[in-house]
Amino acid sequence: MGLSKYVGRTPRGYDSNTTVERVASHHRWDVDVERRGDCSNCGTELELREKHLLVTLGERQGRGGERHYLCGQLCLDEWTDG
Repeated sequence: MGLSKYVGRTPRGYDSNTTVERVASHHRWDVDVERRGDCSNCGTELELREKHLLVTLGERQGRGGERHYLCGQLCLDEWTDG
């Protein structure tokens, strides 16, 4: 099943007003800088030039845009109690 099935779910640690707005396969490539981030589910350090998932969260009151990196679909499943 596609990543769109996660849209509308609430991640662990957030109240029900915060939901997943968007999920996309992602990699960030920079010539001069090697960027890193931590998986929001398991805490694994990710090299953002390698493929991972980018999740954007939003609130029902209209504020949004909080971005999170995840290792892959398994971590996304666990994070959203899928």
